[in-house]
Amino acid sequence: MGLNLSSVNQRPYIVKDGKRPVNPKEEQEKSARQAQDEQQNAPSKGLSLVEDKPKPFVPNYTAQVQQGGWQAAKSQIQAQSRYNGAPAPATDTFEHQNTSANINIAQIFKDFRNTALAIGTPEDLMNEVDGYLSLIQSQVTKENPNTKLIKSNFKNASSLLDAYISETLNKESKVVENWVDAIFLQQIDFKYNENDINPQFLVKFPEKTLNKPAQEETLTAAPAEPTPQPSAPKVDDDLKSMFKYSKQLARENNPKAALLNFQKALARADELGENSVKSKIYLEVGDIYNDYNYLPQALTSYHKSLENATDNKVKIKAHYSMAQIYDNVNQISPALDHYYTTVAYAGEEDNLVAQSVSLAKMGNIYSDMYEQESLDYYSTAKDLAAQTDNSKVKGFIASSTADSLSKFGEPQEALKEYSQAVQHYAQADSPLKVAQNYNSAADLMIEYHNLNKAKSLLSKGLNFAQQTNDLDLIAEMSGKLEILS
Repeated sequence: MGLNLSSVNQRPYIVKDGKRPVNPKEEQEKSARQAQDEQQNAPSKGLSLVEDKPKPFVPNYTAQVQQGGWQAAKSQIQAQSRYNGAPAPATDTFEHQNTSANINIAQIFKDFRNTALAIGTPEDLMNEVDGYLSLIQSQVTKENPNTKLIKSNFKNASSLLDAYISETLNKESKVVENWVDAIFLQQIDFKYNENDINPQFLVKFPEKTLNKPAQEETLTAAPAEPTPQPSAPKVDDDLKSMFKYSKQLARENNPKAALLNFQKALARADELGENSVKSKIYLEVGDIYNDYNYLPQALTSYHKSLENATDNKVKIKAHYSMAQIYDNVNQISPALDHYYTTVAYAGEEDNLVAQSVSLAKMGNIYSDMYEQESLDYYSTAKDLAAQTDNSKVKGFIASSTADSLSKFGEPQEALKEYSQAVQHYAQADSPLKVAQNYNSAADLMIEYHNLNKAKSLLSKGLNFAQQTNDLDLIAEMSGKLEILS
């Protein structure tokens, strides 16, 4: 690869509060593989890693703020995050997929109308939808369109389509509204240009509509006799055994043997033309390199996994893992690109966990840049997570939101979010996360000189900290209590 691991692509070890050196990757991901295996038989595993990365590493742009003022740093960040089709940063030596989060309003307008037609919207309802689209059309052709009015009309039109879908399927749906919310978190070009198409965000339409009585079967009609289909060929038994054994070696912390056996499995899969298996092998190899901080090799393996992938679940995991790597080394643009793509594929799979976690991670990036836009990402992530029973994800989003609100000088709102995080993490039986959020809330109260409240929060949090083996956290919270007392 030609890239030394001592370069910027390897996240530096840090010294935390003068204590032992800390490897953030080791701390955050040492149980990721175990968690993934525990969920192996679940219908939708989502993301195996949802915890927030540690924040003590000082990003380059933060140093620039301290040295040269925020405006200069902000300009540099925005220039970086807007690169589209340009060569990847000099520190990135693998072939990065050129993706972009820029979408022209013309593409959104057309996709929305085509979506309405594709689901078989009745004529009277379509006329009502067209009324909102006409208002949008009149705005987007102006020199200075009213963006709030455009978004509002899309929202109103989406609620009409969702109501129709809910009635047709006899099941509540917010699929169109969620799509609109996610789309408007991207970088929208409101200058109408029909030729500006971003294929990453093209809507894929079903071959059959929800309800087209004149042309297709209705939902209540008796199903036709199924056409016999040839059974799918089974994956070679030897290949399956090699794959499982390689994963077992990785779980047993024997990476060298695991990589050697995965190489044999890869050769066998190549011989059989099993590209879907090759994509899974490359994904596992990427995880091994990632676990041991060989980041360029991990990125290359994830990239090869995507080249061979046909399964959206593999694509979700690979893009999310790449986003995490770039996020951890403060490569903002590729991190956002891969988070965006994760959201797109997760939407196709109706994977609400993957969508909400990725949106929250993007919120964290914008929060680190002191952009209040982060709150929009957290809000959408929270709405999606509310449709799941994953308390751990809900806690992560609430905690991230609280940190951001605290940064923006909203202590009361931040305290509410920390309270929500505590409740969710308590439901998830995660005493360490409960204690950490109590500790953060207490720090916030100390900052605003509400010492009695801080003492109460520390006392409650310490009870949870003592249920863990995190001696550093116990000592930290006990020390603060002693001072306050």
